[in-house]
Amino acid sequence: MRIASHGQINAYVTFALDFFQKNPEKSLTLHTLPAAKDRDKAAIPAPENKPRMHPSTNTIPRLISVVEIIKREYLKTLDSVLTLEGRLSGLHQYNEIGELEVDDADDAQKDAEERRQKEIIQAMQGKRHLKQRKVAIMRVTLCRKQLPHLMAKGATYQQPALRSLSRAARARLRRKAKRVSVDP
Repeated sequence: MRIASHGQINAYVTFALDFFQKNPEKSLTLHTLPAAKDRDKAAIPAPENKPRMHPSTNTIPRLISVVEIIKREYLKTLDSVLTLEGRLSGLHQYNEIGELEVDDADDAQKDAEERRQKEIIQAMQGKRHLKQRKVAIMRVTLCRKQLPHLMAKGATYQQPALRSLSRAARARLRRKAKRVSVDP
């Protein structure tokens, strides 16, 4: 799922919670990659020639907020899956940070030497705001079980949060489990 600056956080969270309810064994990946049509373009030109960051770089904090809200809300929805210690386990999180190289259509046609000469001339004229060629991206994968193949790729791992149940809640779940096993 691509996180964009114009999307509603509530819609992202609702989609993710529904996804985990319908697909308990699958993982969900959220990312800030530029849209497919923008991947071959350079940073969006700013009005009045002011340099600014690429929109996909600006959405990284938004992605982190969405992921934390999803993890917190997912823990709240757990009530029937009880582990042995009386704790409910949340989602495993894998983070990948990288960069994506983007080029202008003009720069793709020019050879590297022409581009280098133009940059040297701009630097000598005092114009230090060169075009952005790389865009920071982030990818977060959430799942109910561990995925060791992601850690082999270099992703960082964050353990799931645990929600402790009160003694009364554990007793209610035990009674409910007994009723379900006796009723059939």
